[in-house]
Amino acid sequence: MLGALALSIAPAGCVDEAEAPRDASAWTFVGEFAFAPEDNQLLTEALTLDADGQGFALFAEVEGCAQIALLEDEAQAWVGALESGPSCVSCAERFSVIAGEGLWVHHAAAASSGPTQLRVGAIDCDTLTRARPSEDTPPGSVRLWARELPAVPSEVEVPLRFSHGSFSSWSSADESEALVEAVSELFAPAGVALVLDDSTNDEALPTALAWFEGQPGALAPHVGGEPGVVEVVFAGCLEHVHPALGSQTTLDGLVPRIPAQDSVGAGVFLRGRACAEAELGPTAFPLDAQAQLLAHELGHYLGLYHSMEASGITDRLDDTDDGTLMAPKPMLVAEPVFSPAQAERMRLHAALLREPPPLR
Repeated sequence: MLGALALSIAPAGCVDEAEAPRDASAWTFVGEFAFAPEDNQLLTEALTLDADGQGFALFAEVEGCAQIALLEDEAQAWVGALESGPSCVSCAERFSVIAGEGLWVHHAAAASSGPTQLRVGAIDCDTLTRARPSEDTPPGSVRLWARELPAVPSEVEVPLRFSHGSFSSWSSADESEALVEAVSELFAPAGVALVLDDSTNDEALPTALAWFEGQPGALAPHVGGEPGVVEVVFAGCLEHVHPALGSQTTLDGLVPRIPAQDSVGAGVFLRGRACAEAELGPTAFPLDAQAQLLAHELGHYLGLYHSMEASGITDRLDDTDDGTLMAPKPMLVAEPVFSPAQAERMRLHAALLREPPPLR
């Protein structure tokens, strides 16, 4: 066993937003762990987290890409094996691949039963498949920090910062305020208050951005990464480009991973034009449709997966269906709402967003 960490974690409850601590010492450095060949996979050895509450957050710095390969206690296994893909799909609790750095947030429905066992596995950033040992490539390592989850506030404020490229339809002060007001109406029943911290024009934004989960670095130059602020970039063409398959898919919006906070390129990116060469003009969505799209992407930023993917994979929350704002096509949802479980998950992640990342 490479290490053990004792966390004194109290079950989540409701507190006022003003009571939430902002103390970097909430994070404990667990250690640096090498990926060692195990059954022809690159996994860390088992790490024990003595957590008494309903979960914890992990911050990881990784050489390349990584995913949780094992997460279990005496009562339940949330992750039983290292999976390929941008997120695990057969796991009881979904986690996304980390490229470079990012958060894993374990929010259990019931208090932990005894020590939690954790293993992390190396992922190939180009293919999002399990990395294999190679004599030509060093195995790499992952550095981990852990902290208890903050109490889930009944209400929380999330500041937004808009950055408008040349294709933005919302660049004036009045247009930005109207959009924030429309999105705020969607978040208010969830206990999340949105505030426009700033809105600027950035003519240097490229007319097209290509993105892949294992290679989010192309997004990083266009967000400032200020802790506690969600940056919303009104870009031009957005495409998901798979480097191994050569496939290209036009996106209406994206975040680099779920949750996006503390990851490379952390921000919300919205498409402002068609991606075909013959259609270079701005794409103007109606206010209500743009508000629903932005609300959907903010949901991803704050830890929500699609309520149900086209493949049938769900978000693992008990009260969601394809009628919520986290449906794969949010602009088509007739009655745009977040479910109570989605609202609680977003408030938890918003509380984490307000607190400092680990001191490194």
